[in-house]
Amino acid sequence: MKNLKHLFWTLLILVGVSFSVSAQTTADSAKVVSADKFEKLISKNKNTLLDLRTPQEVQDGHLVGATNLDFLDEDFLEKIEQLDKSKTYLLYCRTGNKTRKAGAAMKKAGFKKVIMLDGGITSWKAQGKPIEE
Repeated sequence: MKNLKHLFWTLLILVGVSFSVSAQTTADSAKVVSADKFEKLISKNKNTLLDLRTPQEVQDGHLVGATNLDFLDEDFLEKIEQLDKSKTYLLYCRTGNKTRKAGAAMKKAGFKKVIMLDGGITSWKAQGKPIEE
């Protein structure tokens, strides 16, 4: 009976820690949305669209109105510190890998509204969405 009680409390503690970590991860991560939702968010002038790819990648086409902020630039963290943290930022890259890392860095830096395009510009193009050459 004593072992059963000990097991119960151990499981209860583990479940509590798990929920705590899950809630913190959700709060600390940027929101990921579909291309359709992302397109609607772009149309709102108050949102800032950031292309996180290298300048060479951007030459292959980009979303209309995007500002290039190269995630691989050694000054990336300093550059995001200069942005207005109260604004909403829409992020994309080629497939989403750089976007996830940049979104996490921005959330850690204190940005509240960071939204990422699911699948990056690759997904965007596959759905026939417009790009600018």
